[in-house]
Amino acid sequence: MSLQSEEKPAFDSLTLRSVAAIAIAVAAGKAGVYLPDGAPQELAGSIFNLIATLGMIGVAVGRTRARAKLS
Repeated sequence: MSLQSEEKPAFDSLTLRSVAAIAIAVAAGKAGVYLPDGAPQELAGSIFNLIATLGMIGVAVGRTRARAKLS
């Protein structure tokens, strides 16, 4: 399946990353933690990358288990 130029995966969505960055900034503010400029955006990007990586690991493990010989 090919993506058209205006379509992109959800984890590349700037809207989702912005919402995550805002949520991180609000949570940090309520906890009394000061975050430097740009830190919420970096944290949101890192969280999205972590989720994508863990998802790929889960798929790889699942495929390996599905192909394994049943005993």
